[in-house]
Amino acid sequence: MTETFTCGIHLVRVTTDDRVHQLWAAATLREEAVALVLNTIPEGWAAILLDTRLRPGEAAFLEMKPGEIRELKD
Repeated sequence: MTETFTCGIHLVRVTTDDRVHQLWAAATLREEAVALVLNTIPEGWAAILLDTRLRPGEAAFLEMKPGEIRELKD
């Protein structure tokens, strides 16, 4: 039996040691988004999954590949 997983782009809010917030995008399964971001950021920083959903055009604009994560900057 073959399982097919579809991933979307999920938004994760990161809080640094200085209490500064960053916005990250994760092109993964929703359940994996926070863990992948936490593996990338420095130890001690916090990350939470946001309920905000990207519109299809916004997600396409990011041109992210499955499994990719990145910080969204101005």
